[in-house]
Amino acid sequence: MLLFRLGATPVYILDEAKNSECAREMMQSNDWIVPTFNGELRTDKPPLHYFFMIVAYKLFGVNEFAARFFSVIMGLLTVLVTYFYTKRLLNAFTAFCTAMVLVGSSHFLFEFRLAVPDPYLIFFITLGLFSAFIWLQENKILHLYIAVVALGFATLAKGPIALALPGLCVLLWIIITKKWKVVFTWHLIPAFVLLCAIIAPWYIAVDKATNAEWTKGFFITNNLNRFSDPQEGHGGFFLLPVLFVLTGLLPFMSFIGEVVKQRKKIFQHQLVKFSVVVVLSFVTFFSISSTKLPNYPMPCYPFAAIVLGTFIASLLNNEITSKKYPYFILLLFTLILPIAGYFAIRQETETALLSWLPECLLITPLLLITIFFRKYNWHQKIEIIFIAYTTFNIIGLSFVYPELYKQNPVVKTINVVKQYPDIYCYNIFNPAYRFYLDKNIPRTYDVNTLKHWVDSTGNAIVITRTDYLDSLKTLPLKEIARHHDIFELPTTVILKNNAKP
Repeated sequence: MLLFRLGATPVYILDEAKNSECAREMMQSNDWIVPTFNGELRTDKPPLHYFFMIVAYKLFGVNEFAARFFSVIMGLLTVLVTYFYTKRLLNAFTAFCTAMVLVGSSHFLFEFRLAVPDPYLIFFITLGLFSAFIWLQENKILHLYIAVVALGFATLAKGPIALALPGLCVLLWIIITKKWKVVFTWHLIPAFVLLCAIIAPWYIAVDKATNAEWTKGFFITNNLNRFSDPQEGHGGFFLLPVLFVLTGLLPFMSFIGEVVKQRKKIFQHQLVKFSVVVVLSFVTFFSISSTKLPNYPMPCYPFAAIVLGTFIASLLNNEITSKKYPYFILLLFTLILPIAGYFAIRQETETALLSWLPECLLITPLLLITIFFRKYNWHQKIEIIFIAYTTFNIIGLSFVYPELYKQNPVVKTINVVKQYPDIYCYNIFNPAYRFYLDKNIPRTYDVNTLKHWVDSTGNAIVITRTDYLDSLKTLPLKEIARHHDIFELPTTVILKNNAKP
């Protein structure tokens, strides 16, 4: 599910393009300290995912598959760690049902097929929280050190949030269960030293190498400002992260009403209670945060899956019963999605001819409808739901999504752009151009500077957007391509130097 047609989708999403190119620039410069994009300092993220991408580039070459390869490995490890810890603490069948919840989730699969830092963050937070739980419950010191190592690497993946939120979850659990005796141990001192030994060297090195520029950009702009103010238009109402989690873990999140109804039976085990604490902590924190994105609460997915997996296992063991409405919710959702997708794709000028693509997803509700034709038991119903949604994920993630994103302006113009030796940017360009060109694109915000560049060559390309065309009317430039950035507001324009033949 994770590897199938992994490289079929072009690198186009802003974060994927910047992360993928940043890793290549670090590899080419042999600089494992300072991350750059287009030759300029990139302060958005710490380096862990860059390091893994560099290894993949050396193994497979610089391409879409390689950029995403270790994200897939992190997804596999997340499922396996969740399974084995749940098996150890509960039982094998509940662990299997928990893994099924994750593997059935479109959002989970989608995220672990992207060249972004979140897959690394999710895996290491998952491992860290499981290990911390066992340390607190069983007083096994080894798991304290495993937790520290895992959260140290998580901090190298995404920054201080990787320590703050798991730390909050652990603190709340200590307060709830009154595990103070376990906490007060001398092992915390070497554990803290180990944590610092993992985290500090790179953060100190990059601060020194950039004269604190990276530190200011990352901690102020990309952390504090993201929490206090919506960044890049990613705001929303208070309960938006709740909706992200509710839809992100479909199909089995459709049973959440029954889970709450049966909570006295489901929440008996300490692991399930701890999982509820983790889910509520992440959802609450990102509800308060001003910047809201679907991937932000994802580190709680394995723990939400434990709650749902416990419910499904109990249902299939005939320990509890369930109403049928979760199935109808799922059927309605899988019917509405292709219809909504049809209209959305038809409205987008670049993809209008592919408006038929979402019709392929109608096979999912058709499979779900088969439940009506026979009196299936819950074992069979769950199997049908999983098979139907797996079909949905294969078609959607491996065929529909790649075909849609091949209609982006970078794919449509890159072969033309590559024909020109001199490529410039006025104001802004899609980062994917940098990934596919493998050379820096000089950028300016000044018309006179651009005029000087254009006048100095007779064979140049300028990448810009329609918003800035009026200020370029005095320059000898001719438009040769214009394509809307699919499902976004900007329109990319390609201009060529028209001063000379």
